[in-house]
Amino acid sequence: MAATARAEVRILASFAIVAGLAGSLQPAPQPVFKSGVAVVRIDASVMNGANPVAGLTKDSFSVTDNGVPQILDNVSLDTVPLSLMLVLDTSESLAGEPLVSLIAAARSLIASLRPDDAASLLTFSDQVQLAVAETRDRAPIIQALIGLKAAGATSINDAVLLALLHRPLDSSGARPVMMIFSDGRDTSSWLTGRQSHQATRRSGMLVHVVELRTGPLSTNFARELAKAGGGRVWSAKSAGALQELFGEVLNELRARYLLTYTPTGVTPDGWHDVTVRLKNARGDVTARPGYFVAPQ
Repeated sequence: MAATARAEVRILASFAIVAGLAGSLQPAPQPVFKSGVAVVRIDASVMNGANPVAGLTKDSFSVTDNGVPQILDNVSLDTVPLSLMLVLDTSESLAGEPLVSLIAAARSLIASLRPDDAASLLTFSDQVQLAVAETRDRAPIIQALIGLKAAGATSINDAVLLALLHRPLDSSGARPVMMIFSDGRDTSSWLTGRQSHQATRRSGMLVHVVELRTGPLSTNFARELAKAGGGRVWSAKSAGALQELFGEVLNELRARYLLTYTPTGVTPDGWHDVTVRLKNARGDVTARPGYFVAPQ
């Protein structure tokens, strides 16, 4: 693999340095208020069980920004290209058939992307490695997947932060998505779950979590992380189910709505809690919990 396609991200030598990185993480390009005018874009999915709900319009949604009802400018199915970052657990517990199934599922997912979609690959065990930087060329990602080995402990929190730090800030109109896979709890991160959740919440990046549950496993971390990133938790009870599950995640990504509005009645700076609900329609809505605007 070309040196330019590989960049190993080693865990920093002290917790203080890593925590400082979490505090300095800047949000991805989000609404920027100029002279009191801005357009807020909210990425939302509406599902009826495992099926996306189609045909919704502005009249199907209600949105509040810091508790203030907003008037939607537009609602449309989001058809922009994806900028997909795969973040895969390669710890020792995945040795054998689980890793084989994970590689097959990830290869199938990459093969299903559209030509204008971009992807990158980050792997983690006790260390975190950016195996392939963002590219539309599938070959280096497939090659990296084939070469994956299972060894070491699990550093999920560190992987989340470093994935956010390596996300493309200029994705040329693509929608940034992180898809994290793991089969267990964090055992070796410098960072805490709270720090990775906060970084995700402010990042502006859509985050889905896929977990392999072959035994008793707490999903609190997965639920909180997906909630912070406006995504969902997808649980597989066997490694053989991963390929179908990865495909379901991609189908859900293709069916998300883009809601836009010009905020009124709210102060521009700081964190904005956003709530999206359905009206005159049925389904489960999943959307980012809000957005952050830095003081000008």
